[in-house]
Formats: sequence, structure tokens, C-alpha cells
Amino acid sequence: MAEAKEEGGELIVGHGPGLVHRFVNFAFQTINNEMGEFFNENCSKFEQDFDNYQKQGETLEQYACYQEYRGKLEEQLQKFVEKEEFDDEEECMMEIQRLVKEDLEKHKEQMKLMMKALKKAQKRAMKAIRRAQRAANGELDDVEDDVDEEKEEDSDEDSDSESKEGEQRTAPMLMFFSPTTLEQLVEMVMNLGEYQTFSMMMRMKVQQNRVMKLLMEARDGALGESKAIEGERIGEAGAKPAAADSTEVKMEEVKVEVDDDFFFEESL
Repeated sequence: MAEAKEEGGELIVGHGPGLVHRFVNFAFQTINNEMGEFFNENCSKFEQDFDNYQKQGETLEQYACYQEYRGKLEEQLQKFVEKEEFDDEEECMMEIQRLVKEDLEKHKEQMKLMMKALKKAQKRAMKAIRRAQRAANGELDDVEDDVDEEKEEDSDEDSDSESKEGEQRTAPMLMFFSPTTLEQLVEMVMNLGEYQTFSMMMRMKVQQNRVMKLLMEARDGALGESKAIEGERIGEAGAKPAAADSTEVKMEEVKVEVDDDFFFEESL
């Protein structure tokens, strides 16, 4: 899986940024697929009353379950290391850290270029608005001056004369354009091994099971009611021909007391 590239006349062997993406995909596939049975078997240990949780916090049983979870993650990580042809986990993580550092440097350069481009676009947009306003007011000389001034500024793209106020206006916009870094992806995976993340996942699993149970009970109740209604309809349809044939049918009302205020009638 290793890749080779040349830097400064020297051949460097590495796994490339794809290693980090494969690492992230492997981690989440492990959580969603490989660990599913473990979650189902142990989520009952996290069925804790909220008041009890607020007063006593996590239990020893829950922490022991977390330790088992960490052990299983370690087993899965070893499979990834072997698949990527590393000698051990340390070598694998060192390569991931190298790729993260390399990506951060590229990211900084990309952000600088993006900042410069956004500032230029912002200035041009403001000047276009001013020119349109002046043209509407008949100030044609000012419009021509603005056009000449803009040409002069465009010829000096590397100028560092932008104001701090302009930077503050542009910076929030970068939040919408900033690509996800490899460092952020790796942090997401590392958080999966933290106890708080594990505890949250297990408690969410408990809530999910409760909701599914309520949905199943509601579905079974609706099916039972539907069958009862259908049975009544079939009974009514079968009773009408019998009445037409003048067949003698004896009806006896039976009243059975269940509770003080609850009765039901049964026709025989």
C-alpha cells in the first residue's frame, strides 16, 4: 500500500493521504458493523435512571464494559496495521502523524490564497456597488476614476496593504469554504476511544432500543385492533344469511363482573 514520491531529488516512500482516509473509514465501519453485537449485548448496563446518573455518575460495571470495548478496538486496529503492511501500531501512527502535519502545512497555504481571493472579490463587489450608485446619480467622472483606480490595484496583487478591518470581515466567510483537514478526521477517530464518547454511544443505544420497543408495541396494538374489526365484519356478514333463513338462534346475555366499575357483555 506504500507510495513513492520524489522530493528534492530524494525518493521518499510513504502511504500518501489516502492512508488517513482509509484509517477513518475502517474505524467507523468497525463501530457501525463489527461492534454492533457488542453494543447490543452490553447496552443494558447503561439503562440508568437520570436522577441516579446525576447523583452517582458512572458505575464500575460500565467502566469495565468500556475496558472490554477498548480491547476490541485494539484488536481491530491491529487488523488495519497488518492490512496496510506496517510492522506495528507505532509505525502506523507515526506515518499518520506525518501525513497530518504535511496536510496542515498545505492547508495553511490554501487558506492564505483563499483569504486573498475573498478580499479581492469583496473589494470588487463594493466598488461595483459604488459605481452603480454614482452612475445612477450622473457622477460619470467619478465612475471613470474608480475604474482606473481598480486597474492600478489589480496590477499589484501581492500588496500587503489590506486593513485589519477587512481581514475581520473576511475571516468568518472562510468558515464556509475551509476544507476538512486530516487532523480533524483523525481527531474524530481518536475520540471514539474516549470513555465519554463510548458512554454517550451506549446511552443513545438504550434510547434507540426504547423507541423501537414503543414502535413495535404500537404496531402490534394496531394490528390487533385491525384484526378485531375485521373479525366483527366477518361475523356480521355471516349472521345476516342466518337471519334470512329464519334459523332459530338463541341469544343469552352473560354479565361478568371484573372490577367494581368494569363490565363486558358476551353473546352466546
